[in-house]
Order: sequence, then structure tokens, then C-alpha cells
Amino acid sequence: MQDKDVMRKQVLALRNGLPQAKRQRFSHDIMERFFDLEVVQEATTIMLFLAFGSEVDTWLLLERGVELGKLVVAPICLPATKELALYPINSRAEAVPGHWGILEPSRIGEAILPEDLDVVVVPGLAFDGTGRRIGYGGGYYDRFLPKADCACKVGVCFDVQLVERVPSASHDVPVDVVITEKRVIWRTRGPLGEGCARVE
Repeated sequence: MQDKDVMRKQVLALRNGLPQAKRQRFSHDIMERFFDLEVVQEATTIMLFLAFGSEVDTWLLLERGVELGKLVVAPICLPATKELALYPINSRAEAVPGHWGILEPSRIGEAILPEDLDVVVVPGLAFDGTGRRIGYGGGYYDRFLPKADCACKVGVCFDVQLVERVPSASHDVPVDVVITEKRVIWRTRGPLGEGCARVE
């Protein structure tokens, strides 16, 4: 846990140190790589986290996804149970402040079930080439991702957030692919079952 906490602080400092103009340009590059993925092009329903602070600007992904006719959904944090509930969202104008002040979709329409998702965009402070991630410590996505086991799990981050190896536990669920402004890293399985990277 201490190793994770140290890594969180180090990588967050690197991310916060990126100038706003660079973060916006990098976010646009990440968006283009994301929608170039065949699995995304074929997807009907995409789950996004709604960016805050110095995160990759996923509002760009939301706007493009809606333009392409995708059903885009985003999570609502339920602190009492530490679970996520999913609702559709079409624009920033529909978002409202939620837990910790992070924007969330308004609870308009029917909740979307995890098993109905085709692609899940996963937040993280750090990722490695085998798809392991460090989140913010709340455990929401660790509990959620096993419920969306049929969806392709996509980590998006800036290249400065890639580390050599993320400390992990048996319950951690890796993402299938990590996208930065520079590369797309697919997680594959080696002969011993360990993760290895295929970089595009």
C-alpha cells in the first residue's frame, strides 16, 4: 500500500506539471487513437469517466461518441456502498456535481447495467504495460470491473503516467489496452499466463 501511495503522489505531480495546452493537445491525440480502435468503432454502448482536474479530457470522447451515435454513459458514485451506478449522458450541460464535487450524469432515463457495456474507459493515476493500474484509492472500479467482464476495458492516460510496474493484488482487474498520446499498448497473455505488451 505504501508503494502505491508513493507512486500516486509521484505520478500525480508529473500529470499536474503538464501545461494545460499540452494536456488538451494530448487529450485530442488520445481521443483520435481511441476512436481508431476497431472495438470502439463497433461498440454500441461506451462508459466514460467524466474528467476532473488534470485528467485526460474525456469530455472530448463524450462529444465524439455522441456524434457517432454511440450510447454514452457515465458513473455516479454511491458512497454508502462504494458502488457505481451508470446513466446516459449526452453533453456537459447534463452533468451535475456529485460526490467530491466530481461531475456526474443527471439521473435521467433508465440506469444502464454493467453487462450491457461494450467498452469501459477506466481512470487511473498510473498504468503499466500489462494493463495494471493504480486508481485513487476508493476501490470503486475494482468492485465494478468484474461486473463488466464482457466489455473491453480501456485505460487512458498521458505518457508521463506510464510506469515500469504497478504493484498489484490478486483482486485487481487489469485493463485490456492503455492509450496515451504516443502509443496504444494492448495486454496479451504470454506462455506462462503473465501479461506482456503489444505496442502499436
